[in-house]
Amino acid sequence: MIDFFNSIIPLNEKEKELIRQYFHLRCYKKRMFVLQEGDVCQHLNFVLSGCLRMYKDDENANPHILLFATEGSWINDLDSYYEEKKSLLNIDVLENTELFQINRENIVKLYLSAPKFDRIFRILTERNLVLLQNRMLENISLSAEDRYYNFLSSHPDLINRIPQVHIASYLGVSAEFISRLRSRRARNPFMGT
Repeated sequence: MIDFFNSIIPLNEKEKELIRQYFHLRCYKKRMFVLQEGDVCQHLNFVLSGCLRMYKDDENANPHILLFATEGSWINDLDSYYEEKKSLLNIDVLENTELFQINRENIVKLYLSAPKFDRIFRILTERNLVLLQNRMLENISLSAEDRYYNFLSSHPDLINRIPQVHIASYLGVSAEFISRLRSRRARNPFMGT
């Protein structure tokens, strides 16, 4: 985690010690929830190892995946965390996972102890907004097939880590659609490149 923050803005030894003091390691087993709809998000979560998804179930209990998170990324319901209100989202574990977590009280202490972290978290928020904006743009401007091939090129590490049904949910298509695309691609490996 120190390396991650250092890659954004170099930290001094005092700031590195603050990370050790305020962030705590927590391990989750596959299928455990980090956050359930209706609960208040208590922690910001940095993924040290593993894979998680953030999703919303519709009225028919079909999940609609907003985000996958793997090593070196963050996964949080920021609205619930900062506003201290019940979450509309779920975050669950797709693989055994290790998270570094920080609660609201400690993030405030971190910001007050070292204002550099306020800037680091602003940069992280801006980066995530750009990713969200690009995802929304893809959803409204690209075909389902193009979204799938973009997913393959931008997330090659996830293809063999998560079930096809989760990829389909993330892209807003059926698992059968993904199967047809995979079959066509297997027959013609130059498709989607």
